[in-house]
Amino acid sequence: QMDESPESIVRALLRVWSDPRPETLATFFAEDAVWVDGPNGVHHGAEAVVAELARQLSIFPGQWLEVDTLVANGRTVMVEWHGGFPVAGTTIDTKVMAVCEVDASGRIKQMRESFDMKSLVDQLAAAGIRVPE
Repeated sequence: QMDESPESIVRALLRVWSDPRPETLATFFAEDAVWVDGPNGVHHGAEAVVAELARQLSIFPGQWLEVDTLVANGRTVMVEWHGGFPVAGTTIDTKVMAVCEVDASGRIKQMRESFDMKSLVDQLAAAGIRVPE
């Protein structure tokens, strides 16, 4: 991935979210990667980031996303997307903003996400899915 731009690396990562295989996700993250998972806390190290990302993306299969805005400056990529996933006969809609820092080897060193957790929990509750506190 060294010959790819930070923008193309982030776009490629988002493309694999609909088929979140840990071995594929692992190719995107530096060993010392940090993922600030919005209100869900911080995950340290590629192994922890990949495990949690794969877990979350696999809970509700059929997830999709579409990039709304992507801005790259040097090794920093800011991206906003909307997407969703099917649950109990309805679609849960998401809107996420993330900032990724890509290191010199083309791996994501830090990913900081921001999203409205209350909206997700409310939509899941309306679909009859209880979300643990």
